[in-house]
Amino acid sequence: MKKRTERALRYTSFTSESHPVLVALIDYAAQRPGLDIRNYGTWQSYRAEAAWITRQWHTICNLVRIASHYGVTDEQIIEASHTAYSGRMAWDGREWDYCTGQYWPTEYRQAVAAVLRHALPAHEGRNA
Repeated sequence: MKKRTERALRYTSFTSESHPVLVALIDYAAQRPGLDIRNYGTWQSYRAEAAWITRQWHTICNLVRIASHYGVTDEQIIEASHTAYSGRMAWDGREWDYCTGQYWPTEYRQAVAAVLRHALPAHEGRNA
C-alpha cells in the first residue's frame, strides 16, 4: 500500500483486511499520473493539468471519509463500478483496471471518484 493511500485512509474505518476492494481502489487512485511535459505546449498548461489532477486526489480523500461515515461496503463499490463512469473501472478479483478513454493521467482519478460517489447514498453522492 502506498503512503498516499495510508494517509487517505488515516481517519476512516477502512483497512486492507476489512475492505480490500475499497482500499485497492484508493491505492489505484494514489499512483502517480505520469504526465509528460512533451504533451503540453507550455509549462503553464502542464502545471494547470497537474494541479487539476491533484484536486481530483483531494476529492477522492474527502469521498473516502464520507464513505467511511456511511459504512460503504466492498460489494457496494463493486456494484457502483459497473455503472459509474461508463463502467470503465473493473475489479478482476485481485486488482482494479481502468479502460482509458482518451488520456489516462487525467481520467483515472475521475473514474475512481465517480465510483465512490455512486456507492454513496443518493443525496450524499450528488453533494460530494
